[in-house]
Amino acid sequence: MNWIPPEGVKVTLPSKGLKSPEFVFKRGSDVQALWREHGWTPPSERMAPPPPERIVEIPLRRIR
Repeated sequence: MNWIPPEGVKVTLPSKGLKSPEFVFKRGSDVQALWREHGWTPPSERMAPPPPERIVEIPLRRIR
């Protein structure tokens, strides 16, 4: 099939196909671990920790 993309459309082909002998399917793989091998870090690691929770005591009032 010789499909030609429309003008201005970028086509990205996969680097490993499912029929490639290099591709090994693993059930329950850790995607973040795989991305970390290539230099990715999750944004949550660069974020500042959240402020501690404040406990606010509201006095109870009796209503008649």
